[in-house]
Amino acid sequence: MTDAFRETLQLALGTQYLLGRELGGGGMSRVFLARDEALGRDVVVKVLSPTLAQEFSVERFTREIRMAAALQHAHIVPLLSAGATADGLPFYLMPFVDGESLRDRLGRTGTLPVDEVVQTLKDVSRALAYAHGRNVVHRDIKPDNVMLSGGAAVVTDFGIAKALSSAREPAANDDTLTRMGTSLGTPAYMAPEQGTGDPNTDHRADIYAFGAMAYEMLAGATPFGSRPPHALLAAHVAETPVPVQQRRTDVPPPLAALVMACLEKDPDARPSTANDVLAALNEVSRTGSFTGASTGSATSATSAAGTGRSADTSAGGTTAMAARRGWRRMLIPAVVVLTVVAGSIWAAVRWTKPQAAAGGTLLAVMPFNVRDAALPMWREGLVDVLSRSLDGVGTLRTVAASTVIGKAPERADQVGALAMAEATGAGLVLFGDLDAIGRDSVRLRASLYDVPSKRVRGDIDIDIRGESSRIDALADTLALRVLRALATDGALGNAQLYTLGTRSLPALKAFLTGQQFYRRSMVDSARVAYETAVREDSTFALAWRGVASLYIRMGRENDPEAQRALDLAIKYKSGRSPRDSFMLRADSLRLAVVRTELASTNAVDALPSLPALFTTLETAVTRYPSDAELWFELGDARVHFGEFAGVPLRDALSAFERGISLDSSFSVPYVHSFDIAMRDGRSTDAARFARGYAERVGPALAAYYRSMAAVMESGDTYSRGTEALLDSLPAAYRTALTTQLSPYPDSAGAALQLARWQMAVPARLQATDSATSRDAIALAFAARGRFRDAILSRGSALPPGLLYQLVLLGASPRDSAMDRARRLVRNDPARVTGAARLFLEDRDTASLDLLLPWADSVDAAATTATRLAPVLRAYRTLARGDSAAALRELLAIPMARCRNAPCAGGITARLLAAAGRDREAARVLDRWIPSLASNITVPVELLYRARLAEKLGDDAGALAAYRKVEMLWSSGDPVVETTVAEARDGIRRLTRR
Repeated sequence: MTDAFRETLQLALGTQYLLGRELGGGGMSRVFLARDEALGRDVVVKVLSPTLAQEFSVERFTREIRMAAALQHAHIVPLLSAGATADGLPFYLMPFVDGESLRDRLGRTGTLPVDEVVQTLKDVSRALAYAHGRNVVHRDIKPDNVMLSGGAAVVTDFGIAKALSSAREPAANDDTLTRMGTSLGTPAYMAPEQGTGDPNTDHRADIYAFGAMAYEMLAGATPFGSRPPHALLAAHVAETPVPVQQRRTDVPPPLAALVMACLEKDPDARPSTANDVLAALNEVSRTGSFTGASTGSATSATSAAGTGRSADTSAGGTTAMAARRGWRRMLIPAVVVLTVVAGSIWAAVRWTKPQAAAGGTLLAVMPFNVRDAALPMWREGLVDVLSRSLDGVGTLRTVAASTVIGKAPERADQVGALAMAEATGAGLVLFGDLDAIGRDSVRLRASLYDVPSKRVRGDIDIDIRGESSRIDALADTLALRVLRALATDGALGNAQLYTLGTRSLPALKAFLTGQQFYRRSMVDSARVAYETAVREDSTFALAWRGVASLYIRMGRENDPEAQRALDLAIKYKSGRSPRDSFMLRADSLRLAVVRTELASTNAVDALPSLPALFTTLETAVTRYPSDAELWFELGDARVHFGEFAGVPLRDALSAFERGISLDSSFSVPYVHSFDIAMRDGRSTDAARFARGYAERVGPALAAYYRSMAAVMESGDTYSRGTEALLDSLPAAYRTALTTQLSPYPDSAGAALQLARWQMAVPARLQATDSATSRDAIALAFAARGRFRDAILSRGSALPPGLLYQLVLLGASPRDSAMDRARRLVRNDPARVTGAARLFLEDRDTASLDLLLPWADSVDAAATTATRLAPVLRAYRTLARGDSAAALRELLAIPMARCRNAPCAGGITARLLAAAGRDREAARVLDRWIPSLASNITVPVELLYRARLAEKLGDDAGALAAYRKVEMLWSSGDPVVETTVAEARDGIRRLTRR
């Protein structure tokens, strides 16, 4: 810097600050040390470069700086002052931090110890939470802007990027301080929406950058490494980073899950706020468990370890460790779910020959041979286009594109066509080649293989040439030529082709690309492609459905974005092929179910759209029996809504198994099938599905599910291989296994054996010796009726929720527990909500009255609907002896207030039965029991359900319930012997009939 410039800068600083040496800087600024003469302290002066300064208004920059200067927080380096030199160069001043930047620290060590990473991230998240709460977004979180000093981290340059962005905008008026910004920031850490200049970019871009910085601290490199800036921006939009645990194996799974959640492409899928991130980090520090930063959606990340917590928050004895069900059960630990979303790939295709379509002509369109590097997208794209165009014309039916692509041989020729016909049951197979001719033209050659005659039909040997920019038109021409050749009897001659629903070639290409990514479980890339398609053509129904399908597959169909996408898909669905029309019709019915106003629907009402939903999908699979996706949709509807329509879970399992036989590469059916088999007590089948799932996912998740299968298959004694597999798992995963298996009525008692295995070796127990792990072990014992073992495993630290359930079952002294509960209810009501059912049994209205004001405050402060106070009021009414009024109060509470299940279902069912409404009581229990998950009183409820079933003449239902009771408590303590004996008597009685 010249002496003249120093004089100019010093003049601008005035007499209070004496300019010192240059500290460095970057392309955006120069950085100098200065001395605050009035206060005797060092400060930092940052001067913007002339190139950058000439692009914007100093006045607007200074105005934005004033907003950032209002931030006063222990982990934020404050802005002291701002101004401009006589030459118009803006500058600002900050205190000098005596330490080093996180960038310098990483430059020296490469990575940081995990505990130091967590501590640093907590400090940064505190700074972000404070600033975001005041509507200030950093926009350039990176190691360069984090200073380490005195064992703490502080964030610099808050609000600077926003000030630069706003100052560079043309000043349309003086109020435009929040208009669309630019992509100012650092490409290695830039959120997808920030890099593309999305005007809706908000504080969640900081959370993404925070995740990228955390990734670098743990792995030694940013998520997408060292690439040119444009390549980094593209990677943030389209690529999924390698899971951080694959880069560094000692990263605790909860921390890894949080980092990958922050790096979600969709802002709504990230933690909603920095406070949520901080809460998750605090939980990691406290127990090693990840309680799940809110993602701003219907689902939240819950760690493998965190699912084992058993603090009771229910008024009816249902504990907080009960899995949150909503409309969609996610019974695998969410740390596992995050691993799937971040990095798993569905692969390893296996198939069996499906049933051919009944009636008509079934056509399979094979992936075309494409050799030109500019045309590979059309190899599968032509399958999508032609399959949809030709389906439903006259008697013609086409094999689903996903089924064909899953079974396609490497080469599309006569030999391959015969193999395709064998695999799909098709009577006709269309195959061909697509080649480039020169720079702008293509040649499409196709042949139709006639399976009965085992020859290529001579009247369909097609050679079409045209412009590569109109390859969609070439596909339509080919479809028409096929139809004309087939319609020799006039049945198809004048039929109109169905289209995919867009005239935009860019939209079509983006949609077809999304389909290819979707089939390979590349979720983020599929989302980018589908969203590109709807930007190109906002009336493209199938592309909107593609957007919605990604939310549905992650259990987020309640998200506003998912529902909007479905609304638009349904709005523009006219003219689609019959197969697509079935799918879109089912979507509209499913959406109607999700949107059912449960405030007007009590626990015994039917959901009116369900029968039509099931009928639509059942008709679809009858018409398209070789369509794997339709079978998956049917199974998915049955598993998530079946209990509200009396559809057995086995029907859902049969749909999933049929879909798997057609396309084994899709992982979701394996997870659901595992859950169904376990809930039905079929441990051998469950182990098979667990292994199938392990074959189709990434290594971390594969190890978890291989261990699951090994435990299910091992019985009382583990082999050395099983022990080695379990010992290789992170402790949190073992805890998750124990917790996940505990509620299932499997004959092997897998969770009980796993708990014993962990307790048997002191060193092994010590490795998992956290409150969460101990709670999981206690739950495993208690769920099998081994209450004394549960108490011994936790000693005096038995979680309150589990303690009150044991009291309810007569397995723990009642008087001492209730005396303590009555003392606590005045000062610490949160710890005794699990005792509400006991207060009811004792007709203790005084304690219920003390709980109610606290419950009202909890309900009022909750961001989502809760049910504490209404249930407690119904309990108080019942304790006063008015059962009819209590029943009315319970039925008036919408199921949406109780995880979309009947509120206090056990009490509600008994009141209904007492009123002579047995069928409604049974319906309530069927809807309620699945929501209990980790509640150890489930066998009591199942026994009551079995009695009702016998009374109603439902011997099969009664027998199934009795058997589950017997499996769960057959090896339990003497206190459960009466319950088990009744179940065994019921089994003997019913099997003799």
